[in-house]
Amino acid sequence: MSNPDAYRVRVRMYRQGLGDCFLVSFATPGGPVHAVIDCGTLGAQMTDVKMEEVVASIHEETDGHLHLLIATHEHKDHVSGFGTEREAWDRFRVDRVWAAWTENPRDPDAQAIRKHKGDLMEAVALAARALEAVEGDDDEVLAVGEMRADMTNLLGFFDDLPPAAEPFPGLALAKTVHEAMGYVTGRAGKEGLQYLEPGQVLEPEWLPGFRVYVLGPPRSRAALQNMGGHESPELYHAAGQLGSELAAAIRFGEAGRSFSEYRAALDGESRAAFEKRLPFDPRFRVETVDEAKCGERFPAYYEKENAWRRIDADWLSGAGELALQLDSYTNNTSLVLAVELVGDGRVLLFAADAQLGNWLSWHEHTFTVRDGGAERQVTAADLLRRTVFYKVGHHASHNATAREQGLELMEDDDLVAMIPLDHDVAIKKRPHPWHMPADALYRRLIERTRGRVLRSDIGWATDEDVQKVLSGDRLREAMDARAGAQADVGVDRLYVELYVR
Repeated sequence: MSNPDAYRVRVRMYRQGLGDCFLVSFATPGGPVHAVIDCGTLGAQMTDVKMEEVVASIHEETDGHLHLLIATHEHKDHVSGFGTEREAWDRFRVDRVWAAWTENPRDPDAQAIRKHKGDLMEAVALAARALEAVEGDDDEVLAVGEMRADMTNLLGFFDDLPPAAEPFPGLALAKTVHEAMGYVTGRAGKEGLQYLEPGQVLEPEWLPGFRVYVLGPPRSRAALQNMGGHESPELYHAAGQLGSELAAAIRFGEAGRSFSEYRAALDGESRAAFEKRLPFDPRFRVETVDEAKCGERFPAYYEKENAWRRIDADWLSGAGELALQLDSYTNNTSLVLAVELVGDGRVLLFAADAQLGNWLSWHEHTFTVRDGGAERQVTAADLLRRTVFYKVGHHASHNATAREQGLELMEDDDLVAMIPLDHDVAIKKRPHPWHMPADALYRRLIERTRGRVLRSDIGWATDEDVQKVLSGDRLREAMDARAGAQADVGVDRLYVELYVR
């Protein structure tokens, strides 16, 4: 690599598996300024990099001094390392911490979001447990097992399921991840902690020559709930009350007690809320706790040959959709930053795991900046057009990079994309593999960057990948562009790094 010391920004992506951990170093007149963005993993199979090695490398590179620490959102693949390697992180001096407004315990909107996430999480976790007890014919058991496995995989972004004997008090399921986020936000004390709002422009004195635009997460609840459709540009919205209502039903269903016994155990407020959610008038309800009595009243329903017709577990079918909503909703609370090099206007985009509603909300803001004596207006579209580095969202999954209002606006000839990924971890998820990188997105990234895609699992996107997408003059141009970028890219056992000069 030619003269690695001569750079404006160096972006180092660590290779600890399916998760994000970035060390971003800015060259300033006073020396390098170091920022860490996230530190987490869901496991590694394609590299042998351990989290303790990652944190040790960051400490060595920064001499144990971080000017800025950022945690983008509460998912295990972004913050678990702050918990597992806490003693190592304790040895760092951290000047300041940035987090999204959604993490602010004093913000009423943030607390409403946390309550909604808690309802979704409890509903999904209780449903996963209830599905364990479902009995039926082979096809039904198989389907139920697949549903629970999918839900458990998604809950893995928050934490592991607690033992069966333990209750699920809302966000307590994500206790470890929540503690990791709390650890990060406490590392610089109250004076050094800043919760960022969309539309802010930051030009800190300690980071001369750089300007930071806060793009997301949005303040709008509708935008946060806008996840985008699978294989479609159309949008959909999560039902705000569905999580709490399903959680109430699942608590009753899992209790194994009669209606009167369960109702009597509730306090007044909980009892009123529970009764309000019940779908049938009391005179039409039939208790199912005593299966023998139910069998006497409805003998055909309980006959063995009619097992395939029973709908005892059908009320849990909505839990799979809730698990997807919970995962995407949390991703949509991601802190998204665009860093501008003031001298030439180039932009580095760190999109975390933002989903569609987050992306679209960026275009609602106009940023006012001043260069010298001249004031100008900047939009998200302006920033995207000048983007030369894109940290690809959510490991290049299908639903975390906007098309027309996102990647298609990134038209700079020098665009490079980085994907934190472990393909083998993703693809081996059962029963349904996670397709990361998503084929259509991966192809388009290769096209837009002319093959300059870097992955934490394999380094450069392979020549074979590029040749599958490009041909003729476009392929020759891409190979020339990749060759020209070699001097600015380093692939080490621990990390992949890019120098923006």
